[in-house]
Amino acid sequence: MKNSKEMAGASRLFACTAGILFGLAPLLAGPAAAADAAEVGMVIDAVRGKYPDLAVYCRLSDAERRQVVVGTTMALASSRKMSDPFAAGPEAGAKLRQECGIEASQMSMAQLRWLANAPPLKFNTARASLGVLTSPQDLANRVFAPDGPGPFPVVVIGQTKSVSAHLLVHARSLIDAGFAVLVVDTFGSRDYKIGVNEPFPSQFAKDAYDALGVLQALDYVDRTRIYQTGYSNGGLAAALLASPEGARELKAAGRFRATVANYGSCKIASPYAGGKANVTFMEMLSADSDRPILMLMGELDIETPPATCFPLLNEMKAAGKPVEWHVYPKTTHGWDKAEHNGHVFRTNAGETMAYRYDAEVTRDATARMIGFFNRHR
Repeated sequence: MKNSKEMAGASRLFACTAGILFGLAPLLAGPAAAADAAEVGMVIDAVRGKYPDLAVYCRLSDAERRQVVVGTTMALASSRKMSDPFAAGPEAGAKLRQECGIEASQMSMAQLRWLANAPPLKFNTARASLGVLTSPQDLANRVFAPDGPGPFPVVVIGQTKSVSAHLLVHARSLIDAGFAVLVVDTFGSRDYKIGVNEPFPSQFAKDAYDALGVLQALDYVDRTRIYQTGYSNGGLAAALLASPEGARELKAAGRFRATVANYGSCKIASPYAGGKANVTFMEMLSADSDRPILMLMGELDIETPPATCFPLLNEMKAAGKPVEWHVYPKTTHGWDKAEHNGHVFRTNAGETMAYRYDAEVTRDATARMIGFFNRHR
């Protein structure tokens, strides 16, 4: 539980950040935005460009058509051509179904939230050891365990868009603390590309549940102590994994004992909204959450802003939900990524944030994560 000073600081952070980022203050509690007709038309035109004979698109399965629309919409959003994908995509899909002569009901935000259509990943379950020559890429979809007979508690690690050097550091820290680790490579294993075919956070959550199902069958794993932690997209997945609704919708074989979200957020919109009013947000952390979750966030993060979590976290804590959080002052997105230090994130409004590696924040976040898992046995 946060002390009064921390809670007051978080409240000031919300008030300050919300006024800067995408006009969040009036949006977080407001109704879903109406789709911009030009953006809906942009998605339809792009789909027609891929399928000049629309009948070919119409003959696809529902899941395949949905994936085409989602992939097209997110590519437009990532290339900064669209400010409100969560409103435009579903309406474009409904209009395209209507053109196909198919019932034109529009996908709801609740349905969109759990959309995960990719084929399952393949995991290497042969027990491996982390050595001095292990590279970050060696971690992908493979189980690494400490020395000894086990069974070991396990942490499933959700990545951002690549399995890079910071995850190797985290894997070593967890193994040294007695945990086995499995880094789930949602992005690279499927050759996803930024601005082309990026997945929703729900795909990262679905892959984590698939990893959980595989781990439960291993004799060197403590099945009662399987956790998840995630960074950026993996952090968004950590919030989704706390929800029992998500477990049902994603057909999970079990639940994680607890999750930790590093530079994730509680709601997302297009990061390129650039101050546009009434953009549509998709919920990541929801009030129905029933599994312990720790949210670790950076005050200066404009990519996954902490403002989206307030007053929700305070309300959940007051309702007895197992939520904890910490906002690191003067800290950006990607605080643990020495390899990406200086990377500049820019919104369409011209706001910028340079990733700033912070060794002390990284150390503290890792200690908080391990302590949190050890408290939830």
